[in-house]
Amino acid sequence: MALKSTRAISMIGLAIFSALTLTTAFAKPPKKAPVTKADPAAGKKVYAANGCGGCHKIKDEGGEAGPALTAFASDKKKDAKWTAVQIQDPKKHNTDTKMPAYADKIKGKDLNNLVAYLLTLKG
Repeated sequence: MALKSTRAISMIGLAIFSALTLTTAFAKPPKKAPVTKADPAAGKKVYAANGCGGCHKIKDEGGEAGPALTAFASDKKKDAKWTAVQIQDPKKHNTDTKMPAYADKIKGKDLNNLVAYLLTLKG
């Protein structure tokens, strides 16, 4: 009787293993979220709409309360991640900054587009 039980358990185990293997083999890969490219032209509009030019100068246009951004992207440490943090919470980079945080105002697609725009500014 023990031999029959062992065989039955083995057969059940083999059946489960086979079912899982087939399910995995024929399963479709998960759908990936569509990759959307950031749009620097849209980012320029975000820059204007949020009054960034009131404090920052690009070429000969804008204020002087904040640093000039004409050659922003020529600094290698200013990649997309660094730039997004700088916009959303500038005190993470410089606790003495006068720049306000824009985490509640600029986010999502607008943030990505603004970052893309700033990363085109190479002087």
